[in-house]
Amino acid sequence: MKLSVDRGELWKGISTVLDAVPSKPAQPVLSNLLLDADEGGITLGATDLDLSMSTRISAQIDHTGRVAVPARTLAEIAREWPESVLNVSVEDGRLVVSGSLGPKKGEGRYSLATASPEEFPEMPDAIDGVMVDFEEAGISDGQLLRSMIDKTSFAVSRDETRPVLNGVLWRLEVEHMAMVATDGSRLAEFKHRWNGSGIDGLGEGTEVILPPQVCSQISKLLEGSPELKKVTVGSSQVLFELGETRLLSRLIEGPYVDYEQVVPRENDKSLTVPVEEMLPAVRRVSILSSSYTHQVRMSLSDDSVELNASSQEIGGEAREQIPGEYEGESLDLAYNAQYLIDILRKMGAGNAVFDLKDSVTAAIVRPSVQAEGEESYYLLMPMRPSS
Repeated sequence: MKLSVDRGELWKGISTVLDAVPSKPAQPVLSNLLLDADEGGITLGATDLDLSMSTRISAQIDHTGRVAVPARTLAEIAREWPESVLNVSVEDGRLVVSGSLGPKKGEGRYSLATASPEEFPEMPDAIDGVMVDFEEAGISDGQLLRSMIDKTSFAVSRDETRPVLNGVLWRLEVEHMAMVATDGSRLAEFKHRWNGSGIDGLGEGTEVILPPQVCSQISKLLEGSPELKKVTVGSSQVLFELGETRLLSRLIEGPYVDYEQVVPRENDKSLTVPVEEMLPAVRRVSILSSSYTHQVRMSLSDDSVELNASSQEIGGEAREQIPGEYEGESLDLAYNAQYLIDILRKMGAGNAVFDLKDSVTAAIVRPSVQAEGEESYYLLMPMRPSS
């Protein structure tokens, strides 16, 4: 292998796949990156066996070849090297990186041990399953998928004894796709309607559970606005194709909980409040909530919402009143302040609508205005009001 590559291009490629390198690898070779140089450029790959990532960067290739190199060491070299063209080659079984350190700053040369590329697990080019062509579906910019992940994944459970709740449920239907997450105390669902174009092999529908690491990696990749090309959802794996980057992951084995059974259908009372008023008020009042329950109480009347909290640990009380439009008889409610704050943060600007029934029935919280083709809501379980 012998090639020349721009330092910035090399660092971009390494940083894209570096999160797939395990901190405690099950096999020594997994601590490496796979560099595969062909006539068109370099493909960099990394895997922890559950999650695999590869990306392609441009380079001037003099001699093709493949090599596995220590991932974090090469990453540090590429990150710290000043902008220049790097020469990369394999000499006597070692990877040599050399190049200019800048005008009047001399030259650098680094040599690293390598591992056999034959030992590195291969990432398949394709998997069997339902294929979604996001370009044909009209959402190739990827920001919709990123928004769906962002507005649901925060509600996943941290309890590892129920692994299905640690991930995000992704449902693919002919008329829409949806993402759902819940930890048993709150739930988030985001639906996007589509016309079913660009979907192959769907049948009556498909649902899978995405691991949290996949959700965070996809959000990170989409933050840079790469092109979202295709996703193939298999029985045990999912393959994302985003521009020059591919991500393959195992899925969490289901089935997911039947969450629709807990969504209340008879909440006949309605509260509408500006998010920009309620969010900071809940944050302030929660300062004096119990450190054990984090409970904030809400008292509703026709034109106002009273928020209050108290803490026996520090002997403090907080009370605020904010404007709101409420329809129904007076009602006293209590919620976990942090859960309520998380939901309000995800809603952004505008008004939040609370669909309520009584102090023991879950609240449905949703934006008063939703984008065309989208439908999102949050379910929040109440707490027993403390005295």
